[in-house]
Amino acid sequence: MAKIIDGKVLAEGVLSNVRQRFQDLGRPVTLAIIRIGDDSASIVYIRNKKLVAKKLGIAVKSFCLPKTTKSDEAASLIDGLNADENVDGILLQLPLPNHLAPRKLIDRIFPEKDVDGLTLVNQGKLFINDSSGMRPCTPTGIMHMIKSAGQDISGMHAIVLGRSQIVGKPLVQMLLQENCTVTNAHSYSQDLPGVCRNGDIVISAVGKPQFVQADWIKEGAIVIDVGINRDKHNKIVGDVDFLSISRIARAISPVPGGAGPMTVAYLMHNVAEAATKQQRQK
Repeated sequence: MAKIIDGKVLAEGVLSNVRQRFQDLGRPVTLAIIRIGDDSASIVYIRNKKLVAKKLGIAVKSFCLPKTTKSDEAASLIDGLNADENVDGILLQLPLPNHLAPRKLIDRIFPEKDVDGLTLVNQGKLFINDSSGMRPCTPTGIMHMIKSAGQDISGMHAIVLGRSQIVGKPLVQMLLQENCTVTNAHSYSQDLPGVCRNGDIVISAVGKPQFVQADWIKEGAIVIDVGINRDKHNKIVGDVDFLSISRIARAISPVPGGAGPMTVAYLMHNVAEAATKQQRQK
């Protein structure tokens, strides 16, 4: 049976370090979270982020704007938060209503306050392996999970299913920086089962319930499930068939309790990074 990569346990280790960093700062730390519209998943995600922030003593300024909010109104709010010296980090919760351009608003955030690591500046720094930038939370958490399996991943063949700006693309860069051979597969890729069978590491972030089957996975692979879906019984499941794959994989992450807690933990890590950098500038 596969080793279960417990994201909750790993996240506690990250948060313990973050908590100490906040204590060392010796001043209040504030995170601003902006939600536009009433996306149900976003409401849940923000609630979870607030709960963890509260445990760490982080003050959260929450802005819930109607879905009719205009681009210039959202931009004006972001500009105000950029200028506020008491705000250490800014998070624009995605997705946005269809009439708003995410890239335009994300890049409005100052890179040093971009705790999601999604501005062009921070993504560019990731691409050239410049450690001074903020790194996206979910891919950073995934890399921590992969390494927790206890193997040197240098030279391994990693398969990344999904090519989003939030998970797939930045994860490819992180894996390359660890000297993996990387295949980024997506909805237009041919013979996905065959592609996945070549993977020493398989990460799925496609958002399809139990999409990846056991006969796609070679024995001894590390499997990371990033998907959060509802099955026909309204149960939360991941992208991979956990039970069958856990019989052949070396290590596998569960859903829930895997990538989710790690994402929130590394968000708080980025808040600590942002607060530390701004402390040095004062």
